[in-house]
Amino acid sequence: MMRDGKLKQSCYVPSSSAEVIGNNLDLVTEILLRVPAKPLLKFKCVSKQWLSLISDPKFCASHTHHQPPTAPSALFLLSYLASSPQLIVPLKNEPMPNTMPFLDHLNIPGFCIDQSCNGLLLCSFTCIDSTDLGYWFFICNPTTNHFKRISHPVHKFDEFHHPPVLCLAFDPLKSFNYKVVCFYQVVSGGYQIDVYSSETGSWGFNQIPFVNPPSLKIHEWVFCNDAIHWCSLEENSQYFDVSSESVNILPMPPRGKLDITYFGGSRGHLHMGVGISRLVLEFDIWELKEDYSGWFIKYHLDLHSMRRVLANRCPLSVLSLIRAENEDESTIVFVVDDRAMSYNLYDRRSKMLCDLLQKTNPYSAYLKFHAYEYFETLIHV
Repeated sequence: MMRDGKLKQSCYVPSSSAEVIGNNLDLVTEILLRVPAKPLLKFKCVSKQWLSLISDPKFCASHTHHQPPTAPSALFLLSYLASSPQLIVPLKNEPMPNTMPFLDHLNIPGFCIDQSCNGLLLCSFTCIDSTDLGYWFFICNPTTNHFKRISHPVHKFDEFHHPPVLCLAFDPLKSFNYKVVCFYQVVSGGYQIDVYSSETGSWGFNQIPFVNPPSLKIHEWVFCNDAIHWCSLEENSQYFDVSSESVNILPMPPRGKLDITYFGGSRGHLHMGVGISRLVLEFDIWELKEDYSGWFIKYHLDLHSMRRVLANRCPLSVLSLIRAENEDESTIVFVVDDRAMSYNLYDRRSKMLCDLLQKTNPYSAYLKFHAYEYFETLIHV
């Protein structure tokens, strides 16, 4: 339209708002920091600029700061009779693969998860090359498929009676760097401790003595509150404070002749499930006090009402206790009758998460599982 001999300017602006935003790297960064980790990886295909930005370790650290891994998306399961992870139990209402993509990416036979820690995995596999001590250790991020091999501490490994025990210590709420704690047996008896830091990329110089009680299972630990904890059949156990690199006494809850049915941590809380046996669906969940002075009963679970939906009288295997930001959303995940189920600790509602598809094994209902929590994070290894 002509007005006063001039073309009336259209309200449409050729340079769209999206183009303006796309050319503003600072604004794009602020937007992408608010996108969850898993879909964010797909955005690498948008442009070379986005690929470079999302792959930048500084951006990954900032993204982890904005969206720390506090709630697991799934559980990786390993039965006690298997040598490698087999199953994935989804914890959110979103599709999950049947297999573990990062294992296919590594293409390493006999690969095994040893520990899950706030989005990172400590993994190992047996190596036939005798010059590598018979085993390798890796730190792996299953979200990004990135991994890093961890060297062994420089010691005379031929003096070991048993292979060293490695534990991963990573808390992104405190630091984006992680540590690996190595417990190795020495000829004189007992153990010594070395600590690897991802910040320096090397092992420390302090060899810390560690004397474990006879009933302490050094291969079964829980990392929580920047410390590695063990349970014991004795009145007291021990924990290793990673920050101060000191070994301290951990009192055990009173339990008499009852069995420990679960030992784990969630959102900075250390828990222990104590019951008569795995055949009885009633047990207490104890929680460690913040000052480590003792334990108190946090939850009492009575699952006998679920018997009407269970086909057989088979044992219950507790996989994980997941504390939510809202207490009324906290759940416990367990396996019974070949099914992975969740139980709300507040309203006592239960639901099936998935069928473990092990009906072909007549003894599958009696298997116990290791469970490794899967957190989505972009943190670099």
